[in-house]
Amino acid sequence: MNGRLLIVIIFWFYTLTAWTQEISGVVQNHKNKEMDLVLMPFGMDYPIVIGKINKKGSFNVNISLGDIENVPVESREMFTGDLYFNLHFSCDNSDEFGIGNDEPAVRIDYIRMFIKDQWTGTAFLVSDENLLPWLEDKYYKNAILGSFYEVVYVGQDMVVNTTCTSEKYVSDELTVKAVYDYDLNLVKGFNWIEYVIEEVYITGSEELADFPLKVKVQSPSDPSKIRWIGKYY
Repeated sequence: MNGRLLIVIIFWFYTLTAWTQEISGVVQNHKNKEMDLVLMPFGMDYPIVIGKINKKGSFNVNISLGDIENVPVESREMFTGDLYFNLHFSCDNSDEFGIGNDEPAVRIDYIRMFIKDQWTGTAFLVSDENLLPWLEDKYYKNAILGSFYEVVYVGQDMVVNTTCTSEKYVSDELTVKAVYDYDLNLVKGFNWIEYVIEEVYITGSEELADFPLKVKVQSPSDPSKIRWIGKYY
């Protein structure tokens, strides 16, 4: 490989990693208070501060700064599970997920907002605010096309490129296969994950909400697409 090309590829990889680890922006409808932005992968007793939000809602977070050294090993083990089961969308069969399915991982669904030691709000990360009803109530609110974002902790650098399925109940006479396509470049520690809902199954039922039928699970490359929506308590 040409030396200059190799340097460009390495530079691109580390630039992409920096983009997807550190994000700046504005939380919509933020209350006029300074708050810490916090991950809670290991329970309420071990919050991990990754950034701050000012009174105007502007923030900067860097998940690569997340430090778990002060979390007791017992607590880490309590919340840690296999990678394939610690993503928002999971395969029915871990073998179908392939190599790395049993790597230790922890899923963090939301970014919490704290004032001192009090949990005062939650930041939902979406491409479209209309995804919020489904994120909060998947059983009764319909899914729509769009992206939402979470964080996952992994114990080592790894690449995941695989496709697998999950059987979904529609009625006693009908099940359908949802397809999940994974394209992840993960580094040891905390990572942003983008879930792109590319196709939705329309159930036509008042008792069963429309659900994602085809999802791309990827490492995000464009943080500017993310809308941070705050909900406060």
